[in-house]
Amino acid sequence: MGIPNFDRMEGNPVCVQVDWDSNQEHLAAWREGRTGFPFIDAIMTQLRLEGWIHHLARHAVACFLTRGDLWISWEEGQKVFEELLLDADWALNAGNWQWLSASAFFHQYFRVYSPIAFGKKTDKNGDYIRYHTGFPVTL
Repeated sequence: MGIPNFDRMEGNPVCVQVDWDSNQEHLAAWREGRTGFPFIDAIMTQLRLEGWIHHLARHAVACFLTRGDLWISWEEGQKVFEELLLDADWALNAGNWQWLSASAFFHQYFRVYSPIAFGKKTDKNGDYIRYHTGFPVTL
């Protein structure tokens, strides 16, 4: 038993069918930590180098990729996390991406993590950003 096609949008009965953008340049910039948003770039750099990021960092980059900024399918983010996370779990990964993209389980798509305000709130001095990107931080 279970949900058919749980790890993808098409054929998944609990998933809202969204007309996502498929901008490969934006996807690559997100994956490689070169979006121009220092907090997002720091998170993706940490993920690539260490294979782990805090759960709230996962929320921030998932929201940025999907409903918050780039409007790219959660399926693309799911693939990146599956590849890079040391603690990747197929079912949790698929479910969390659907939830964070507001495609299933949670449909308040208008509630987003600001890639600027959330970083300022959680990294008040810019130490995390400096550590993972080398960017100078002006608060």
